[in-house]
Amino acid sequence: MKIKKVLKWAFATLALELAFLYYLNNVFLVDSTFIKSEEVFGSISLPPLIEIKIPSYAKDVHVSYDGKYISYDEGGNLIIADAKTGKTVKVIEKATKEGDYYTWLPDRNRILYFSRMDSLTGTKVELKSYDVDNDLYNTVYIKIYLPSKSAISYVTLSPLTNVIYLKATTPYGDRLYQVNIMGEVRRIYLPVKRIEKMVETQRKDNLIYQSDDGRLYLLKDGRKQVLLSAKNKYALLGIDRDDNVYIGKMGTEGIEEIYYDSVDKPIGMWHKISLKRGQVLKDLVVLFNEKSVGIITGNNRLEDLRGNVISEAKGKIIEITRDYIVYKNGDKIILKRFSRD
Repeated sequence: MKIKKVLKWAFATLALELAFLYYLNNVFLVDSTFIKSEEVFGSISLPPLIEIKIPSYAKDVHVSYDGKYISYDEGGNLIIADAKTGKTVKVIEKATKEGDYYTWLPDRNRILYFSRMDSLTGTKVELKSYDVDNDLYNTVYIKIYLPSKSAISYVTLSPLTNVIYLKATTPYGDRLYQVNIMGEVRRIYLPVKRIEKMVETQRKDNLIYQSDDGRLYLLKDGRKQVLLSAKNKYALLGIDRDDNVYIGKMGTEGIEEIYYDSVDKPIGMWHKISLKRGQVLKDLVVLFNEKSVGIITGNNRLEDLRGNVISEAKGKIIEITRDYIVYKNGDKIILKRFSRD
């Protein structure tokens, strides 16, 4: 009788685990549209220019990967509006607190956000999402417990490997967590106190991050950490759609050289681009689908490395998505599509 009970509970536990795995694999993360979007890339009909008004006090403005929706924080409520009409399509009440992080998925119109509960003993964080096209909430039962006055400050994910990396900022230094397809949360102990920037490759489980003191690390399969550069002379710039990682070499007048290639190769074997003059680090951006680096000048002009203007509009560049350069001018958000003539 006891054996039957044990088997019964074992099968019930296994069924729950399989159901959760199915959910993560087929609903929350994995999706073949990332690959399909590459196949139809260039044939999708997108408006060349979109203008939308938002409240002047709106904070943390972001645009979905295809420019269809715009989102912003309004008093802790997450507002999602149709980018063409400006009409509000969803209000996620009290989704965020001041300074909380949220992000759009890179391959579909779904927002990933975090429910944070503070107490005297610490902070509990739950991972949640909302699918705008299907009007569907998803709560992944993943809880992360952090010290008091902590928050998730950055997220990177790959729909192909189904791996999410979360950076949590705490009073004692940054923490890094990996969430895999099984829904397992694992803390990765860092050899640095603060992560300045991090990017994730899409086809393999690789995370590249830069510490606040200028060291570059490669985390392979969430386990093996390799020091790419111990000297404070390289800066992580970003990654393109072919998983080429871009880093800038610091000189006396800013970034003087750019290196890019696969992290499977030593940095000494990467391709090199010499710049005519030093560039300010914050002005260099990797254009994901363009597979190149752009330079932001005067806050509103995006140029290529040869000085040719890629895009310019009235306002300040606040974001660059797969297809659009996003500007903010007072209470107006302007989406200007890349020109691919």
